[in-house]
Amino acid sequence: MVTARRTRARGTQQGAARGAVPDNTHVRVQFTYRDINELHNYTFNPRDNEAAIESVANSIKAFGFLIPVVIDANDVLVAGHTRVAAAKTLGLNDVPTILAEHLTEEQINAFRIIDNKVAELAKWDFDMLAGEISKLQGSGLVLTDFGWAQEELDCLTDVVADDCLNTNGLVDIDARERLRRTERRAPATARFVLGELVIFLPATVYREWVDGVRTLHDYDERAIIEDIKRRLGIPAQV
Repeated sequence: MVTARRTRARGTQQGAARGAVPDNTHVRVQFTYRDINELHNYTFNPRDNEAAIESVANSIKAFGFLIPVVIDANDVLVAGHTRVAAAKTLGLNDVPTILAEHLTEEQINAFRIIDNKVAELAKWDFDMLAGEISKLQGSGLVLTDFGWAQEELDCLTDVVADDCLNTNGLVDIDARERLRRTERRAPATARFVLGELVIFLPATVYREWVDGVRTLHDYDERAIIEDIKRRLGIPAQV
């Protein structure tokens, strides 16, 4: 079995012996395929992964099993419970694994929760996200198969209500449930789309601008459109 290789410096090992947290920066790991039936779930796994299994299975089916799971010396999962469960639904016989033999039992227990926690800290740049999603149009992918709620996709493909993006951790495995439970907050953000350009504005700024244009042209839609074209430098005949 191919396992992690220890390449720690002598000074690092001495630091660990004094009770300091060891530095595993330079530990090199390799993966090996293991029979999926030989792997065991961690009994006290604090993550409820049930809602994510179908979406992860769709991802594996579309792109392959690209992220190895992590196991300990007893073949107990350290990271990758959802991926293994998804692989089983697809009828896979083996999956790529990394044996975390360079970690102590205490470090493994810590990694189980820290790996999930740090993932929650990442945030989306909505301008860039909207652009990346637009690139997928015509790809044949149905994004709701991969954990997205339709409400989220609407937020990123149309001009939407200004509180549409006011949810924490947009587009994650709990998106559907969170959108059902989240209480709508005071409006904060408006999204303005002009072709490939996506602009996010404070709701108050957007409303003030829109109301000003509407009032100026007495709510005449044709006049409003022509005025906006003029302001943007778009020829009137277009």
